[in-house]
Amino acid sequence: MLLTLQNLKIFRRRLSSLAILLMILIVVSGLAAAIWINDYQKQSAVTVFNQQQTEKLATAASGLIDMLQTWQQQFNDMTAADAQDPVAYGWPAASTACVLTEIPSAPTSDACIPVSFGTINSLRQAEKQGMADIAVMQPNTPQAHILLTKKLNDSSYLVLSLQMTELENKLRERYLTIGSGNLVLQQGAQNWLTLLEQGDNKTQQSGRIYYQSLPGAYWRLAFSPAENVAKSAAWPALAMLTIIVFVLCWLVATKFSTLRAKKQAQIGARPRPVEYVENEVNIDNTPTPAVIRVAAPKISKTEAVDRVRPVDIKPVIFKAYDIRGIVGTQLSEPIMRVLGLAIGTEAQHQEQTRIIVGRDGRLSSESFSDALIEGILASGCDVTDIGAVPTPLVYFASQHMRTNCGVVVTGSHNPQGYNGLKIVINNKTLAGEAIQGIYHRIQQSRLYDGEGQLRQADIIESYIEKVKLAVTLSRPLKVGVDCGNGIAGKVVPRLLKAMGCDVHELFCEVDGHFPNHHPNPAQPQNMRDISKLVRDKHLDIGLAFDGDGDRLGVVNGEGEIIWPDRLLMLFATDILKRHKGSTIIYDVKSTGMLEQVISRAGGKPLMCASGHSLLRAEMMKHDAKLAGELSGHIFFADNWYGFDDALFAACRLLALIADDPQRRGATEIFAAQPQSVSTPEILIDLDTAECRRFMTQFTQNAQFDGAEVITIDGVRVNFGKGWGLVRASNTVPGLTLRFEAETEADLEQIKQQFIQQMLQVKPNLSLNF
Repeated sequence: MLLTLQNLKIFRRRLSSLAILLMILIVVSGLAAAIWINDYQKQSAVTVFNQQQTEKLATAASGLIDMLQTWQQQFNDMTAADAQDPVAYGWPAASTACVLTEIPSAPTSDACIPVSFGTINSLRQAEKQGMADIAVMQPNTPQAHILLTKKLNDSSYLVLSLQMTELENKLRERYLTIGSGNLVLQQGAQNWLTLLEQGDNKTQQSGRIYYQSLPGAYWRLAFSPAENVAKSAAWPALAMLTIIVFVLCWLVATKFSTLRAKKQAQIGARPRPVEYVENEVNIDNTPTPAVIRVAAPKISKTEAVDRVRPVDIKPVIFKAYDIRGIVGTQLSEPIMRVLGLAIGTEAQHQEQTRIIVGRDGRLSSESFSDALIEGILASGCDVTDIGAVPTPLVYFASQHMRTNCGVVVTGSHNPQGYNGLKIVINNKTLAGEAIQGIYHRIQQSRLYDGEGQLRQADIIESYIEKVKLAVTLSRPLKVGVDCGNGIAGKVVPRLLKAMGCDVHELFCEVDGHFPNHHPNPAQPQNMRDISKLVRDKHLDIGLAFDGDGDRLGVVNGEGEIIWPDRLLMLFATDILKRHKGSTIIYDVKSTGMLEQVISRAGGKPLMCASGHSLLRAEMMKHDAKLAGELSGHIFFADNWYGFDDALFAACRLLALIADDPQRRGATEIFAAQPQSVSTPEILIDLDTAECRRFMTQFTQNAQFDGAEVITIDGVRVNFGKGWGLVRASNTVPGLTLRFEAETEADLEQIKQQFIQQMLQVKPNLSLNF
């Protein structure tokens, strides 16, 4: 009986211990589940909270952005005469408006408006780009005022000073719509200065701060929410569970400590065993403790949404086909590094890990390229730097080395003070929404961390050998080459000599100052030198290239310009001999005769919007063998890679001339093609925002009775004997126009119809074509 009772006591003790252990297990499991639920609820709440605050900031910014756009539009139309009475003109808050005939060299109070160092900077910016970004001068002083500045002509500048109450009222109005928190208007670039503030500034000392840039000004909004994410309802349960677990653990620990003490008193303490996670064997086969090896850090594919933007990047640099801006004011090395970080992140987001990087010969391109590479590497992407090469060689390298990605630092054909990026990711040239996606990725700090590897390669010789395999010349030609001191000069003479040509070089030394003429063969004045060279040297043909070598200009043996859409006729006829039924793509600025030529040769003509990236996308979509546009971008996909390559296009043209069965020269070959009367591309300077408004109204209101109206890119109107086009340029601020007809009289009649319709939309538009 005693033995039975003793066993029963032992059984009960063991049962109690098991029950306690089971209870602890249940409680711990519940605790873990509660923690997980709490974290999930908190993360969801954070996400919702962040979205709400971002929406509040966007609401606050919308009124200020509308105000800035209205100011810019109104100020853009303002004349020197209007400055005499700015209030009557429509500036009720104007303090001063006047015309400066020169930019002061130092601050002064003797001018018609107080001139500070900030005023001088705005005048210099207006001198470079026509209108300066809006800024507050002498901030946080009684003399603080808002300054608008624009260039009237080569010798005068219009300045307008507005009272700070305009901003104060607008900020107060926007603040009242977002509720509690702190809203701050800041001015600067990297070091931000507070201009105005609304709300409770104590909220800035803790919690998150959201930023929104204001385009057209040196300003941004900073918004600090007044409250953080509410605590989860799981916290009271967590607190109770924690107390219960603590009490139970204490009870169990006390009981087992007593038992352990009694047991150790009986048998003595035993040493704690050593456990090895892994054993390595020495030469004598004796085990040694494992060595902990830390694997190389892996790149997190979860985008870090909490990272702070290192620099402020203006959205204006994100264009339709590329990223482009003014060096020093819109682009800098820190900005390039952030762009590299975003591009490397986007590449990895599309499961690409290697990027080719090249650069043109502009003065800022080398330092920009170094910063870009640094950013890409910091994202975890590997980089192969191929140095200073034409843009087509970056595209070629991405195919030749099978990276599928490439970025080139280039200002293309833009003025000397510009630079930018052309980007290919996963064999697609970034354009439109994809370009904006890079901007949004930066704004939201959705960027990867990593450590990529840098390699260097020389691709020029491989490129030349590949071209020689694809194109051969049956006889040597005497060729004039004008590279306009652009980067094409590094490769073109070497390539054409390897093809067997007698090359006469003009401005092939790479010089970012462009001392002879601007490298843009789309402008007739830039073709004068090559025309003269061809005539003086009695050459077979003349070739001209833009600043980064992806656009081609041509003159025949008489020095006459052959526009790229006429080159496309020749190329299409040749390709369709071998690829009947293929699609040939051309842009809205191209000659109307292309449709007839392509159809008669057995092809499918397809017109699309202008833009090299848009043409490339359409080419891939329709499996086209050839595409081209009036600006000189020409794409071959019959025996080449389908990207725009002026060097390869030049070699294909030389081969057609050399192989002509009738031994005709370039002049005779192009004379045999259909002829028309046409204008070059015409540019009407106009602010980008005003261009959009103009085209919207023109598209809605223009009336061309009996004509076919095409609106895939601007408005192209096909008449019985010709056509006309007006569209907003995607590369420079302004409208681009072109006209073509059977005769000069028909051409003039079409021009007059467009002039009449355009002036009905904007009566003060200067039209001199």
